[in-house]
Parts: sequence; C-alpha cells; structure tokens
Amino acid sequence: MATEFSDDQYNQAYPDGIENHWWNLARNRIIANAVKKFAGTDAVVLDVGCGRGVVVKFLRDEGIDCAGVELAKARPVFSVRDHVRVGIDAWDLSLAERMRYDTILLLDVIEHVPDPADFLQRLSDAFPNLSHVIITVPARQELWSNYDECYGHCRRYSLEMLKNTLLAPGADCIWTRYFFHLTYPVCWAAAHLAKKRQTDLHAPQGIGKWLHKLISGVMICDYHIMPGRVPGMSALACYSLNRKSQSSGGVPPEHLLLDS
Repeated sequence: MATEFSDDQYNQAYPDGIENHWWNLARNRIIANAVKKFAGTDAVVLDVGCGRGVVVKFLRDEGIDCAGVELAKARPVFSVRDHVRVGIDAWDLSLAERMRYDTILLLDVIEHVPDPADFLQRLSDAFPNLSHVIITVPARQELWSNYDECYGHCRRYSLEMLKNTLLAPGADCIWTRYFFHLTYPVCWAAAHLAKKRQTDLHAPQGIGKWLHKLISGVMICDYHIMPGRVPGMSALACYSLNRKSQSSGGVPPEHLLLDS
C-alpha cells in the first residue's frame, strides 16, 4: 500500500521539535487516555504509520509497551529509534513480531487510504492476537480544505462513517467521539471563506513552547468537558475484535457504544 509521504511532505509535517506543538501535546494525551481506557495499561501496542515516532515516545514515557512501523523511510525520534521500524509495511513484519501485538493504532492514517475497509481487514488478518484498533482521523467533510489536498487525504470522517469503517468479521465499534471542538469554527471559516490553511507546520521555539503547552491544556479540557457528538476538527474511534467469533463464523456479542 503506497501511502507514504514524500520527503517534502515529511519535512512539512514532522520538523524537529514538532512534538512540542499544541496539536501533538494534546492529541498524545487523548490517545494515551483511550489506550488505557479500552486496551489497558498492559496492552502491547503497534502504531502503524507512526511517522517519526512522536506518539511511540509519548506512550513509552507513559509506561505503555509501544512500538511503531512506518512505510516511508522516516528519521525516527532519537530516543525511540530502536522501537520504530521504517521502510516496511505492517503486514510484512515477521509473524513472531506480529503475534506480539494486541492493539493497533492508526493515527491520522486511514484518511489517506482509498479503501479503508480492505486495509483494516488485511491488518486484522495479519495480526493473530489483535483485540483492539484505535483510530484518529480528520473530521467533518465540511472542513475540507487545501490542507487535505496537500497531504493526500481521500476524505474527512463523521462518527457515522467511523462506526461502519471496520467491517472485519467479529469486529465491533465500541466508542466514537469528536475532539478539538474549539478549532472547528476556525477551520469552518477557512474552508467556507475560501481562505487557505497553512500547510507547513512549525515547531515552537523559546516562549512559544510554553504557549503551546498552555493551548494543549485548554484542548484537553475541551476534550473532557464537551460532549463527544459535538463536531470537532478530529475524531477518534475504538474497535474491539472478537477472535472467537471471527474464527467460528458466529455472531459477535453486543457491546455498549459509548458516544461521549
């Protein structure tokens, strides 16, 4: 599956120090919260399409056993270089390595994939012990802009689309929600007033790091306070795979869908 960024796109999206940007600071905490809540602190996690490993580093710092794989030949964050595989598809890892993982992260990945159902089915088939898949995506098609075109997005997602994305037998969508609600009006205005979004991301420097940390705190509060069905710039979903049902061809058990 050829969805890797070009060198120019990587330089735009992952400059040195980008882990200090408010978007990464806040999203990392939201992802860690979802992993702990649904997969558990003992989960063995693979971040598929991990880029330079910004999330891998954060989760490992949180005590979560996390590794990453990236199709492009990215330059990993130095401290997690031994935990990030580059230049390889996830399903081309050795069977022994694939059997280690019970949780897969697809963080702003599937919007690049023309046929996400087939992609997710292949991942499900390749990882025998997979029990959870956690996904983040750009949300709301009405926010489509030059930014999506620049980074090769196929679509932006609604919660309803996410609930019907993972179609593998025995899979169930157990949780969906929007986040980054406060940035929705800004993105909407940019999309509808024909103003172009900035596509180059710049790592904060000096006092800017403090400012981005402050903004990330506001965004985390926004995540915990705002109802999950209120539209936001991004969306998150968690899927549970019932391997017994998948192997027997039976009907998966009902799960409580938590839209919060």
